[in-house]
Parts: sequence; structure tokens; C-alpha cells
Amino acid sequence: MTRRTRFPGPREGLRLWYEIGEDGHALRLAAFDRSLPVPHAGDLFPHTEEITDGGASVAASRDDLHSALERFGPDGVRFYETVYGVLTDGPVEVPPGAEDVTGAEFERAWDTARRHRRFMRHRTGPLPEGSPVTGTVTALPWGPGRTGLVVDIGRPGRAFVDFGQLPARGEDWPPVGTVTEFEVVQIRFDVRPERPDLEIRLRPTAVPPPGGPWPRRGPR
Repeated sequence: MTRRTRFPGPREGLRLWYEIGEDGHALRLAAFDRSLPVPHAGDLFPHTEEITDGGASVAASRDDLHSALERFGPDGVRFYETVYGVLTDGPVEVPPGAEDVTGAEFERAWDTARRHRRFMRHRTGPLPEGSPVTGTVTALPWGPGRTGLVVDIGRPGRAFVDFGQLPARGEDWPPVGTVTEFEVVQIRFDVRPERPDLEIRLRPTAVPPPGGPWPRRGPR
């Protein structure tokens, strides 16, 4: 039988919400940490003080991890854990005094934690925000000057540069085949049933003057 419960974590200011399967292992974990800020975008979503007075440090699911591994391999798991945190490994040790919660209460906490993590800044993991990467422009799916472009950086998922990070004139965008340096802006891991989607948002580290060649940066 599935159990849903909440209790304080091993350090002050940490509160854990667990969904535990019949094997005693975590199916889902939502963890809130008083030392973490609530993301500004998180203010757009409902959350109450009985759930959290801090930002979410974990919103991880066993099923999501399996999907990430199947679709993107071990690197996909690392990206997933960067965005949603690390799920407890092994049986969950539920302390005396833990408070069981209803399915609706857990879902509210889970939804809040998941949304927090999507808007958190990620400064760890395979590609922390601000990391420089060299990539090859592989597609301008909507044409120069519209929506953005796709870049191959040798990582799983899709690397994408939004049009707002590029020159205003489409003719100044880098053509397909251009190799240049970018900076990681954000990691987005959209958990979808049976087909998760990983997107690495980038911006160029340098933009040439109109008509100029795009710079190619060497290794650092």
C-alpha cells in the first residue's frame, strides 16, 4: 500500500514529503528548505505556509528517473537531477512522529515543489548556468530572424538559442554549419508521460558586428 507522509529533515529548516511504495522505497519526494528562496515565478502558483516557507530542494520521482534514463541515458539522469534534485536511494527511514497526509495534500506539495524547481537557477550539474560550450548551428527551423536556432553541443536533448539572444536582423544570424561559443542560460527538463523533453537554452558569448564573421573560440 502506498504511504504518503511528511516530517522534518535531518537538518534545521528542511521538511520532507514522501510518497512511499510497498517496497519501502520512495516513489516521489518533495523537499522544502528554509535556506532556499522561493523563485519569483513561484509566486504565480499557489503555495501555503503549511507546505513551505522556503524553496524546494527536491521534486524527484522514480518513474521520471526511469524515463530520463531510457530516453537520454546516464547524462539524462544527471540533467534530471540538476533540475529536480536527487531522490532518496534505498528504503525510506520514517521517523517516529511522522505525519501521514492525504493524497490531495501530497499532490499540492508535489505540484508546488515541481514548479519551484522549474524556476530555480541551476549552478551545479553537467552544465551549470553560465558554462561556456562550443557548438555547431544545425538548424534555423523557422528561418533567420524568427523564433530561434538549434545547436549541436554534443549533449543529449536539444540545445536552443532564443531569438531574443540573437541580432535583431535575421541576416546577421549565424548560418547552419557555424561553429562558435555559447553560454548556458537555463536547463529545462519537461517531464512528459513516456517521452521526457530536455532542452538546454543558450546564448552567444560574443556577437559580431553586422556582416562580420561569427567568432570561434578555442578551448579554455
